[in-house]
Amino acid sequence: MSGSGKNLTVPDIAAFQGLTHRRLPLWGLIALSATLVSLGGFAVRGFDENGLRFGNQLAWRFASLVYFAAIIAGPVMRLVPWQKLRQAADVERQLVWGFCASFGVYLASLIVPNTLTPPSLDHEGVTFGMALFAIFGAALTMVVAYVASPQPSLGEQSRRAILGAGLSYYWLAYVLTGLSHLSGPHRPDAFYGFSVMVMLAALLVRFADNFIAKKYPREQSRQQ
Repeated sequence: MSGSGKNLTVPDIAAFQGLTHRRLPLWGLIALSATLVSLGGFAVRGFDENGLRFGNQLAWRFASLVYFAAIIAGPVMRLVPWQKLRQAADVERQLVWGFCASFGVYLASLIVPNTLTPPSLDHEGVTFGMALFAIFGAALTMVVAYVASPQPSLGEQSRRAILGAGLSYYWLAYVLTGLSHLSGPHRPDAFYGFSVMVMLAALLVRFADNFIAKKYPREQSRQQ
């Protein structure tokens, strides 16, 4: 019923459904946020060499936080005894896609500015190692995004194995980056210590989820 007491007509229902479908999905909001964070870093430092480095660093950090949310979403929904949370089945997939999108923004912030900016005495431009990392990272990200949802051409075990292997690579990348900043010749940066802690926390959450799933398989299958 509408506010005037009249029944909704078919065009009214169609218009409402159209507005619902046009709403930006969670992964799209994450991609937009990652883009704004990266561009904000560029702008704060004046789009110079320091600005490019700072914007790229912010994109990496943002993607790491989205990654943390993506890999604990499923375990948390299974571990927390809250029915509404357990019914949000699409959230985990949306977060994985959101991470893939934010990591894509990071790769773009790494390659595009260095491609557009001509090499100089203090700016190398795109190096071979940088290009190789971007190609491998983009390929792996597309694979993870593809297998994040059930695919008819892949069995469930194969899909989970590929997704787990791909996400494990990113886990190692973020942990090793954090450790290198803690012990390497870098300036002290509290974020990298924090990032190592959250990645270890994510590992513990996923371990607890797997432990409970193996110990109480029937209860876990009913919850899922």
